[in-house]
Amino acid sequence: MMLLSWPSHILRCLTLTLFAITLVGCSEDKSPWQLHTEQGTTLMEQGKFPEAEQELKAALELAEQFEGQDPRLIQSITNLAILHNAKGEPEQAETLLLKAVGIHEEGPNSQTAELAASLSNLGALYVTQQKFDQAQASFERALAVREQALGPDNPEVIRDLENLAALFVRQSHYAEAESYLKRVLDSKERTTGPEAPELVEPLNNLALLHRAQEQYDQAEALLLRALAIKEKQIGPTNPHLLGSLNNLALLYSTARQFSQATPVLERMLTITEEGFGEEHPRVALTLNQLGEIYRIQDQPEQAIPLIQRAITIIEKAEGPEHSSLTGPLNNLALLYVTTGQYEKADPLFQRTITLTEQTMGKDHFRVERALRNYTTLLRKMGRTEEAVTQETRANAIHEKNNPPVTSSPG
Repeated sequence: MMLLSWPSHILRCLTLTLFAITLVGCSEDKSPWQLHTEQGTTLMEQGKFPEAEQELKAALELAEQFEGQDPRLIQSITNLAILHNAKGEPEQAETLLLKAVGIHEEGPNSQTAELAASLSNLGALYVTQQKFDQAQASFERALAVREQALGPDNPEVIRDLENLAALFVRQSHYAEAESYLKRVLDSKERTTGPEAPELVEPLNNLALLHRAQEQYDQAEALLLRALAIKEKQIGPTNPHLLGSLNNLALLYSTARQFSQATPVLERMLTITEEGFGEEHPRVALTLNQLGEIYRIQDQPEQAIPLIQRAITIIEKAEGPEHSSLTGPLNNLALLYVTTGQYEKADPLFQRTITLTEQTMGKDHFRVERALRNYTTLLRKMGRTEEAVTQETRANAIHEKNNPPVTSSPG
């Protein structure tokens, strides 16, 4: 069973691996079907698709000869569907998965968890094709079948609920997604208790959904509860708290509650330094976050040394041309502009532009942003001709990345 990936700007907790290959068990005397299946799945994982297809087709031909509704037939069909999807042939994968669903439906006991698994696979395939209505129908049917077969609190039922929530988030249908995530949380509370570690993930997911809807108070309450559960489990200084603390800091930043974000980031910095060492790249990440919060609050004297230290750590650990330098370099340049230190800001903006071009491409939107920041500095320095040149290039990148929408003649 798989989970859909949520858009990265909303959730990063749920991930999807389209289909799960079920490897057959090992034994001393393997049947021809086992040998073809194992060899085919191994070749597929190695990216040797033609050879894998030959083996998996051989396994399917053998499975079609088995009597009754042998589960090896469904597995063979599903494995071949996985292969076609990996090859970029979703139509062939869809045909095979529909065949698997049909075989289940023709059996004497059609409403089984196995049918639900095939429906979930089909739904996941539809998501990759952006056929969201068909994906929803498949997931909803999988949920109904599995709930009846396994009960409402079975882990597979929970994953069906998460799939549906992720699907609705992908379409920005947040109210529908919220109802499914609440069901996930309620189910886990019933089965594990109100302070179990298993609640942290659904609490975070529901909180991040509220954040996407700008429901900051609801999000804060959920994140604080998730953090309290983890603190009780692993203590207040464990590095495994950093994910929950980061979610909380991001919430406060998004809500522009910077005074609340600051102590959370300071706590993250202490935990990171103690857990990874004062010169670890993760320390640099937190230093930059904290420095940016101080910059936004117009506190450059606190921000500048933090971001300078972040740059030093990254340069030492990753080298002077690493992509993670672009953010701190840009932030430090902005701070120098704010404090009137234009000569210090100039080379930092130039370096930001060069690194962004090298790591993300010359037409990336981050290059445009860096060029516009540099344009502002050049105008402040009275270098109008250079500013026009940089602004012209920024405009060209913007137009390339945002072509005008033309309407068809009626």
